[in-house]
Amino acid sequence: MDHQFVDVLPARLDSGVLYISGTHNIVAHLCCCGCDREVVTPLGPAGWSLRYDGQVSLTPSIGNGGYDCRSHYIIQASRVRWLSNMTTAQHARAQARDQEAAQHLNPSWLDRAKRTLGDLFRRTRS
Repeated sequence: MDHQFVDVLPARLDSGVLYISGTHNIVAHLCCCGCDREVVTPLGPAGWSLRYDGQVSLTPSIGNGGYDCRSHYIIQASRVRWLSNMTTAQHARAQARDQEAAQHLNPSWLDRAKRTLGDLFRRTRS
């Protein structure tokens, strides 16, 4: 795959190009199977990691279980490595994992209060 660093994603993505926006911490491309569906992967602790060393690697895998193509692949060293198509169960597990990871990044005020009180309690016992 080719790659292109952009501030803002273009209105129309080209096939075979990974668009990387450090400004918005996202990577976008057209599904590698050729179905022309847009795939947007957020970068960060609850999303994907990008490694750039002249070539691009994006981890973890990209599973398009919500699309008809159900494609599943890894982009490693600017190449697509195909995995088995995603099953409905795999897609559901991946979504649940993503939601849980995001929830830990943005805990509710109650969760933050519980964590703070727990930290204070542990410190007073030490």
